[in-house]
Amino acid sequence: MAASPTTPIPLIHLLCVNEKDIAAFNAAKETYKLPASVNVTIHNAALAALDPAIQFDAIVSPANSYALMDGGFDDALSRAFSPKGDYLALTRVAQAAVYKEYRGFAPPGSCTLIDLEGEASLKQNNWGCKCLVLCPTMRMPQNVTWDREVVYECVWTLLAAIDRHNGRVWEGASQDEQSAGEGGIRSVLMTPLATATGGWSAERWAAQTVLAIKHFLDAVENEAKWRAMQWGQVGRYSTEVKRSYNL
Repeated sequence: MAASPTTPIPLIHLLCVNEKDIAAFNAAKETYKLPASVNVTIHNAALAALDPAIQFDAIVSPANSYALMDGGFDDALSRAFSPKGDYLALTRVAQAAVYKEYRGFAPPGSCTLIDLEGEASLKQNNWGCKCLVLCPTMRMPQNVTWDREVVYECVWTLLAAIDRHNGRVWEGASQDEQSAGEGGIRSVLMTPLATATGGWSAERWAAQTVLAIKHFLDAVENEAKWRAMQWGQVGRYSTEVKRSYNL
């Protein structure tokens, strides 16, 4: 089930080139009891080889804080969205958005939604993707194993940004429009975060991804509790995340 006004978690397409990442995510789903309502489809492929029949509304860039889209998965995004002969087209679009939102520096753990529709400098993509989602895991390309919760923070802010976007888009919409999801982000493609240059293990990435989704869904479904959290409750959620540090 994709995101809707009553389902805050979008359909997640998880793009994994490495089998170890798939195994780690499947194990984390069981260990941390990812709710059955969360729909995750895993694709064992590189972006360039992804079937055009797979459609999604948004795609996540693991990014750096300055939105230079020229390394790792960002390189694949630039090749997919920038026209031939203008490799830096996507970087220019991303940096303009980051400057507007953060004056050029998007802190690690933040999330910026960038509307790709109407960007004349970019080429049409195969997957119907209309939004680039910048979720920096690092200031610049470097090992970030010291930043022990950056993946949890990225996934949480990603879900919160999509939730806010969909709330604005669907406010006042008819039931039919809500059901169709017109204008909303109902599906998103993402890769493992911080596992390449960032140096994170597949196990720590998977654990924090699942925990962030699980906790975010809990927050949406239990508003009264999350609007008035007590230290004992905070401690339980915090301890779950802390246990992932040494994975």
